[in-house]
Amino acid sequence: MSGLLAAGAEPAERLVSRLGLRFAVSYALIAGVLFSIYGFPFELFGAKTDWLTHYLEAYARLAGGVLQLFDPQVTVSGSRIDGRFALQIVRNCDAIEINILFASAVLAFPAPLLRRGAVLLRGLLILVGVNVLRIAGLYCIGAYSARWFVIAHEEIMPLILVTITALLFLLSVRTLAGRPVSPPPLRVAG
Repeated sequence: MSGLLAAGAEPAERLVSRLGLRFAVSYALIAGVLFSIYGFPFELFGAKTDWLTHYLEAYARLAGGVLQLFDPQVTVSGSRIDGRFALQIVRNCDAIEINILFASAVLAFPAPLLRRGAVLLRGLLILVGVNVLRIAGLYCIGAYSARWFVIAHEEIMPLILVTITALLFLLSVRTLAGRPVSPPPLRVAG
């Protein structure tokens, strides 16, 4: 058993341990519910999944807009990006998994709801931007170095997304905890 949970543990240590356990359980439950909703096969039960189609098309339009700044040949049709390289934005290209992981961590954090909502909105906007840049980067890799596309798409980019998501949450903890996010004071030697 952990030293923090030992009978002789200080009250502050027990509180931290209880809060950590509460966070972990809340995180797992929220993530489980969100992943279940995202992964549920609604179409098998006759439900329309137009929201997902429109969501993927929006990602294609966003990434296509960024790419058109550098490559005017790029066109977007539905969830397909065409130009020097063709990309189809499909489920799992939307990086919903990292959004769910981030959202679950923020929602499970013991902070006022309004603060969690603000951090969640800002974080999800950042993650959407990062994913748009990832899609644009994959297009460029495919267009200019196609042999690296598969490893970039399946190995490197997912690792980068998860790392950015974890760092984003860690940076958000100060705001969630109610401590101002400001740089440390400048100390002048002399």
